[in-house]
Amino acid sequence: MKTKNSNALEPREQWGTRLGFMLAAAGSAIGMGNIWRFPFVVGESGGAAFVLLYLGFVLMIGLPLLIGEVSIGRRGRSDAMGSYQAIQPNRQAKWYLNGLIGVVVNFLVLSFYSVVAGWAFYYLIQALTGQLISAEQNYGAAFGAFTEHPIMPIIWQVILMTIVVFIVMSGVKKGIEKWNNILMPTLFVLLMILVFRSVSLENAGEGLQFFLQPDFSVIDSDAVLAALGQAFFSLGLASGLYVTYGSYNKNRSSIPANAGGIVALDLLVAIMAGLIIFPAVFHYGIDPGSGPELVFITFPAMFTDMAMGGLFAVVFFFFIFVSALTSAISLLEVVVAFVKERFGLSRKTATPITAVVITFIGVFASLSFGPLSHVTIFDRTIFELFDFLSAEILLPIAGLVLSIFLGWIWKPLEVRKEVEKEGNVFPFYPLWAFLIRYVIPGTIVIIFIDTLGLLG
Repeated sequence: MKTKNSNALEPREQWGTRLGFMLAAAGSAIGMGNIWRFPFVVGESGGAAFVLLYLGFVLMIGLPLLIGEVSIGRRGRSDAMGSYQAIQPNRQAKWYLNGLIGVVVNFLVLSFYSVVAGWAFYYLIQALTGQLISAEQNYGAAFGAFTEHPIMPIIWQVILMTIVVFIVMSGVKKGIEKWNNILMPTLFVLLMILVFRSVSLENAGEGLQFFLQPDFSVIDSDAVLAALGQAFFSLGLASGLYVTYGSYNKNRSSIPANAGGIVALDLLVAIMAGLIIFPAVFHYGIDPGSGPELVFITFPAMFTDMAMGGLFAVVFFFFIFVSALTSAISLLEVVVAFVKERFGLSRKTATPITAVVITFIGVFASLSFGPLSHVTIFDRTIFELFDFLSAEILLPIAGLVLSIFLGWIWKPLEVRKEVEKEGNVFPFYPLWAFLIRYVIPGTIVIIFIDTLGLLG
């Protein structure tokens, strides 16, 4: 097995600027996890009470774990698994396997995420060519016809993955950092335009009430687990992303400041996505619990009777496409970094090989809306199973192991030494250590036990 020292094909890459790292990391956190997945999970889980749970988990669990993950990556200077090995070289303990779980999660997520990203690209092209908006169009039926087709969604999935491959092949500075520096500011401008438009719709108040006024009677153990899973999914926690991106980070970069910025951007986009989606959902009488198709049936309807609706459709689906692209780039990079350094391959070899395998597995997720819709495992389609396993099982388990590793194996004082390199400070270190050692592992364990019905 190759290690970072034995891979002499390429030197270890680094981010060009602190902003480049922040935007690249935020590109993953802010992508479709918040814009596509967050609204439909909120809709299925009862609205504002779920949102408050999600916000609490992001701040109490997400931020501390994010600081720890970046620290592991910067200390280890390797891929998601290799960084654990560099810090804790004792193979008997096998803590490095948590890094491997992260790689598996990224592989699994991108296999079904690339399907959704392909939908986004298709809708963008439909908007650009003027074929999306029509007064006679039944958007729910049109979306169903497209996703159930045995070939068309796969074609768009492949095209999207091809774009991602070319960006990741270009490397950290010239590929990932360069494109995120362009795409992320564009995404925020589009968000602001759409928020102002959506909240001005008739009956927008009902949507805002659903999203912002909590009703805690709708919360059960499944909703709590879903909120925890969404916090992990939207931030990309315990997936190896921040270990991998942290390994490209310079010692002078402030880890707490970067982590705080990423979390703040994540929360901001989540709230803005809700402010865009739910006023439109209630304006058009669409069920907020519609599921993964919520974004794709709500907004074409909104643009149909809007002045300059065709232009807004292009803007919106370009925004969805950009968010999908930034997340897909990060997901692929984690797996590519692992393959590249484990097997001593160049980036230009590892990237297409990895992408082909992920896309092949993703075909089955795509077909679960059509020819394989009858195939269920534990009462879930292949697409739903990939989503559930990654967001609500593997990521929280990896987060539990990560918190134990940071709190009891590597130890908080060692993390503090890494964070405070070159004169950096670690604000609230005592609180961080307490959360990592006691609160985070305890919370995750209690939620899992409650979900299994073992608390009575």
